[in-house]
Amino acid sequence: MQQTFSPTRLMGRTQAPPSKSEAHRRMICAGLTRGETVLQGYMPSGDMEATEKCLRALGAETVREEGALRVTGLGESHELLPVYECGESGSTLRFMVPIALALTGGGIFRMRGHLSRRPMDVYRDLFVPRGVTWRMRPGTDGAAELTVIGSLPAGDYVLPGSVSSQFVSGLLFALPLRAGDSTLKVEPPVESSAYIRMTVQALLDSGIYMEEKEPFCWKIPGGQRYRAAGGMLEGDWSQAAVWLCASALGSEVQVERLFTRSLQGDRRITEALTAFGAKVTQEGDCVRVEGNGFLRGTVLDMRNTPDIAPILALVGQLAQGETRLSGCGRLRLKECDRLAATCELLNTLGGNAAVQGDDLVLHGVRRLKGGVTVSGYDDHRMVMLASIAALQCEQPVTVTGVEALNKSWPDYLDAYRALGGLAE
Repeated sequence: MQQTFSPTRLMGRTQAPPSKSEAHRRMICAGLTRGETVLQGYMPSGDMEATEKCLRALGAETVREEGALRVTGLGESHELLPVYECGESGSTLRFMVPIALALTGGGIFRMRGHLSRRPMDVYRDLFVPRGVTWRMRPGTDGAAELTVIGSLPAGDYVLPGSVSSQFVSGLLFALPLRAGDSTLKVEPPVESSAYIRMTVQALLDSGIYMEEKEPFCWKIPGGQRYRAAGGMLEGDWSQAAVWLCASALGSEVQVERLFTRSLQGDRRITEALTAFGAKVTQEGDCVRVEGNGFLRGTVLDMRNTPDIAPILALVGQLAQGETRLSGCGRLRLKECDRLAATCELLNTLGGNAAVQGDDLVLHGVRRLKGGVTVSGYDDHRMVMLASIAALQCEQPVTVTGVEALNKSWPDYLDAYRALGGLAE
């Protein structure tokens, strides 16, 4: 499916969608809890559906209600080797593998899209020496299948901090379920540390005890039971970033449901936009950004906030002077190679971007040209980037593959049009 986005300004007030990162974590804690948990503010999407399916394979039950998800956790899985349908969700896959080893003796993890290309060797190298069988192969219907068979033993685990934080989170979920005590150490430097902190907070809120003996080194007692608490999911700073960046570039969108107390690393979008020279104000849970007609290039380190790098690249492309987004290497391992895709997309629209090692360098232009058809790269964040870039183009931009939005934000186009965006 394709959409044509025309130049205009977005104006109005909108709510950020619920945090996908928080929802994954709260859903899993609820699924590991004996009893019922209700998560308010829930929004179905491809990634959320993947986690729901995996929780059901684990033996939990999920029921969608209006604006909420009801989870009844820790039922009995009736399969000898459960099938976990992970779709295209990297978080779901990496969170669930150690949980399955802890509770169901492993399972068959089915992956679609580009998910099978994303690295899993961290787990393989960690679990195979501990007696786990590990096999990756194509499925009969085009989905890749990872089969893991064995048990997750309690013990001492060490992970490098340069790998995805999802591996750390997966072990943090699973180790409290084992009979014996464990330790988990993440060696510095630790990237995407905010996501690890989100997992720790979700565990603490769910009655799981762990002692952080030193930064990112935990002693985790075994034999624990989850006691998840329901409640309202907070807004997603990484998704809201598209509206905030659009406002920095001349639109006027106020975004509600964004909390300064949030542990989401992408809340740093406000610091990044301030570095560009934008004015950011917050009243309660509502954030407003003004570009003031003049943005200047800057240098930003994206190692802990890779998801907002593409949309910040657009701001840098339209700021005066040079902008350098450093530490973008992790972008190569997302739904597509977002580092290369962002550079290519901006240049196709008339920008001046270049990849230098793990950095994205942008030489500011006054306006983008547009008037072309571009790929959405089968990546929800690239589709959003293209739609916001089109606002700043001289001519409309046609984007193919916009159905990728279903992965994280199925209602994005409705929200875009409600703010005055032109999408046909």
